[in-house]
Amino acid sequence: MAGLALILSIAALGICIWLVREVAGLKERWARLYGLRAAMVETEASLQELMRELDHAGQTLLQELDSRFSQVQEGGNLNTRQDLTAQVEGKESAPSQVNIEEKRAVVIGLAEQGYTLEEIARNANLPKGEVQLILDLERFRQ
Repeated sequence: MAGLALILSIAALGICIWLVREVAGLKERWARLYGLRAAMVETEASLQELMRELDHAGQTLLQELDSRFSQVQEGGNLNTRQDLTAQVEGKESAPSQVNIEEKRAVVIGLAEQGYTLEEIARNANLPKGEVQLILDLERFRQ
C-alpha cells in the first residue's frame, strides 16, 4: 500500500512539474503577443498620421486643380504644359534628389543620438509620418 502511495505521489509531482512548465511557456507567449499588439497599435497610429498627410496633400492638389479649371473656364491665361511641367518638377526636384538610403541614414542616425520624432522630422525636413515609418521599418528589420 505504501508503495502505491509513493508511485501516485511521484506521478502527481511529475504532473505538477509539467503544468508549471506549461504555464511558464504560456506566460512567455502572452508577453510576445502583448509586445506585438503594442507594435501594431504604434503602426496603426503611424498609418493614421500618414493618411492625414496624404489627405491634406490630396485636398491641396484638388484645390489647385479647381483653381486652374476655373481659369480655363473664365478664359484666363493658363500656363503652357511646359510651364506646368517645369513648375511641378521644380517643386518635386528637391525631395526626389535626396536618395532614399540617405534619408534612412539621416533618420536612423538622429534617432540613435536620442532625438525625438518631431526633432528628427524638423532636422531632416521630412513629415513626421515618414520619419515614424522609417523608424518602424528599421525596428522591424532588427
